[in-house]
Amino acid sequence: MNRSNNRSGIFLLEIMLAILLFSIAGALCLQMFAKSRQMSKDTADLTQAAAHVQNAAELMKYAAEPTVWDTENTFFPDCLLKEYPDAVVSSDNIQIYFDENWNYCQKESGVYRMEAAPSQTENENLLCFRFAVFKADSQDSIYSLDFKLHIPNSIPQRSIVE
Repeated sequence: MNRSNNRSGIFLLEIMLAILLFSIAGALCLQMFAKSRQMSKDTADLTQAAAHVQNAAELMKYAAEPTVWDTENTFFPDCLLKEYPDAVVSSDNIQIYFDENWNYCQKESGVYRMEAAPSQTENENLLCFRFAVFKADSQDSIYSLDFKLHIPNSIPQRSIVE
């Protein structure tokens, strides 16, 4: 009878160790799944931010072409306001807001914020801009781009931000 109790005790100890091992492995797997989900969300945000910054830079590049300038007479922030009419314009930048699905929206429902700000340059035919995308409640940028735009001599000089 003593041998039977000894075998039962060892078997019970083995079962407890196996359950402990599987529970530790399960906890580690759950942590990895949670971390991978957050990394996937961060990567999707980075991709969307880069696409919207590229779109804004392309709008400015298009607006600087002489044929467009002559016919539409638009430039920063006018060229961005045509695409994003509810953007917030201040004396030093323009802010464009997006919702949680990266659709353009008004400031009140914005989750993400793209800022476009001109910067000074010594060359009068070269305009420099800084684009940055943030979460609306944060100052940590998701994506930023320094953009330089050559303006042909045929375009009349005017104030960048009015």
